[in-house]
Amino acid sequence: MNKRGQAAMEFLMTYGWAIVVVLAAIGALAYFGVLSPSKLLPDRTTFTAPLPNVDNAVVTLATHTVQIAFKNDKGVDITLPMSATGTGNCNGDLTPIAGTYTDAAGAQQTIVPNVTQIQNGGGFLLTFTCPATPGAQVGSKFKADFSFPYMNFETKQTLTQTGSVEGKFS
Repeated sequence: MNKRGQAAMEFLMTYGWAIVVVLAAIGALAYFGVLSPSKLLPDRTTFTAPLPNVDNAVVTLATHTVQIAFKNDKGVDITLPMSATGTGNCNGDLTPIAGTYTDAAGAQQTIVPNVTQIQNGGGFLLTFTCPATPGAQVGSKFKADFSFPYMNFETKQTLTQTGSVEGKFS
């Protein structure tokens, strides 16, 4: 009876040590950045309705800009006041920002602040100019939250769209 208890204890101890070794290996990989979530996760741009993004943002280190393509799903036409705020790698008041939209003929037009009417269902591209990020290199991680106002063309009510961008400098 004593021998069976000893065999069971040795069996459990062997598996216990194996689990400790596996956990130590995973911990070492995470410590040295091999399992870094920032390296494993894809780029992500998240702006929800009524002005959702239609593609991932393009973050350009050389010009300190972030370009995001949007679609007007508000249900009514809108205008953009062309001011914005940001946090993270794009911190502060971001004015002015540039923008273009696709008109009914499919041609690219420049957004004139407080004037240009972006039709319901229409696409538009905003370019945010960010302050320089110290130590940033091509391929390094970029993360920022953006907020910009837009105006309902029918009611003249000003609303705010917010979202976030996670990606790499290109």
